[in-house]
Amino acid sequence: MKILFIGNTRLGDAILSTPILSYYNKKNNEITVICSSLSKSIYSSFSSVKKIITLKKKKRGLHWLEAYNLLERVTWDLVIDLRNSLLSRIIRKRSIIRYNDGGKEVHKVVSYCNLISLKKKCAPYIPTNKTNRKVISNFIKKNKIQTPILVIAPITNWKRKNWPLENYQKLIKKLFMTRKKHFSSVVLLGSEDESIYCEKLKKSLHNINVYNCAGMLKILEIYELFKFCKLFIGNDSGLTHLAAVSNIENLALFGPSKNQIYRPWGRNSHFIRTPETYSQLVEIKGYDRFNDSSLMEGLKVKDVFNACLKIIS
Repeated sequence: MKILFIGNTRLGDAILSTPILSYYNKKNNEITVICSSLSKSIYSSFSSVKKIITLKKKKRGLHWLEAYNLLERVTWDLVIDLRNSLLSRIIRKRSIIRYNDGGKEVHKVVSYCNLISLKKKCAPYIPTNKTNRKVISNFIKKNKIQTPILVIAPITNWKRKNWPLENYQKLIKKLFMTRKKHFSSVVLLGSEDESIYCEKLKKSLHNINVYNCAGMLKILEIYELFKFCKLFIGNDSGLTHLAAVSNIENLALFGPSKNQIYRPWGRNSHFIRTPETYSQLVEIKGYDRFNDSSLMEGLKVKDVFNACLKIIS
């Protein structure tokens, strides 16, 4: 069966949509994926994905015209459109599944499973790559990163949902000052652009083994790195969902985003949010999405610390 899968552009959404690809990842299926360069690595890990077309958003939806020109001139047996795009309306197809949450505030995983009528809600899944696992094993040895490892992603692509950097500093210090030694080292993760903030956090942590790995590793290498770690802490971000799908114990920090829709999914996944609800932070007079100040300051270090201890105990 020839399947066209129009996937997500953001890393977190791509990960949450993997139950769909996992379901159609069968020997007799040939899947072509349209996505962004950021989500490409997630979708490319499935064996039935034979071709990936990466798009960069253009004005007036011209990126869909670009995708149309790059597609095979065939009649698709099935089109799965998670973007509700114009493209899926104009190509030839025998069957189509088009995503529309209808404004319902249910978790993305539930929405995606319902989309293809999965009675059992399947967890997000990314196949393991032995090459990437070996790369990470060698990376840990080369850099002499001692286990057990605490891994933290302190920065997101939206400043308003970043827990203040000084709070991460205080939290890490408290975790390393406990009578029982839970961790031997800290690994900081993020993009290349976020490395400067991770370096600032690293320099503020004296007498602790801290490794700034922001921008050094590929997405699927980070996925394998998580499997060597004990606990992940991060804001609502793609790396948080990547940690969750790796089955590492993980704690997501929520504020101006909806945990009922985007909390990490999995048996080892946990979240804590600000005392203020999403509505109290965002749906208020004078709210400015583009303001640089954090909306996470209400979340106290002691509360995150206690949540961490509960998880690792």
